[in-house]
Amino acid sequence: MSVSAAVQAAIEAGDASALRRVLAESPARANELIRWGGDGKNVTHPLHYIRDKRFDKTISEDDALVLIDALIEGGSDVDGHAENRETPLHGAASLGAEDVGMRLIEAGARANALGGFGETPLHWAAHQGLDRLVVRLIAAGADLDIIKDRRWNATPLGWMQHGLAERLPGSGRGHDKVIALLGGS
Repeated sequence: MSVSAAVQAAIEAGDASALRRVLAESPARANELIRWGGDGKNVTHPLHYIRDKRFDKTISEDDALVLIDALIEGGSDVDGHAENRETPLHGAASLGAEDVGMRLIEAGARANALGGFGETPLHWAAHQGLDRLVVRLIAAGADLDIIKDRRWNATPLGWMQHGLAERLPGSGRGHDKVIALLGGS
């Protein structure tokens, strides 16, 4: 098994010990993109891949957090991204992986990183009603009035309103708290 396949297999198994062993042998693998899905058409950073496996419920939240820790300890770039410019923090927020997002912030992920639409992780956390993550993002310096994105031409408060109207899988139930946190009424 190749080293990159071993990283992927360890993540899929939720096996942080195996992941640590692979990264000890080859630390660069902590940032090597993983190909997955039909014909390997999806390409993502290992931190993103953990979020994806958490979203599809093939690994538990506890396993996801331990795997995140293993990657960070192994030198993974918490702001690493794939071709769409989405950081792991964007991914965690967009898929409702609130605890994963908070762990990434603790590890130094940039709260104001811009994604493919010009949105920040705060836009996604607000959209998904992830009130605990919104609090943590604000504490980490997230800009509440960031320039409007190119998707809905809205601030994070506007994204929250859209998320309340059209809930996506992974949405939290904290939209009311998010309104107050973002200064809405």
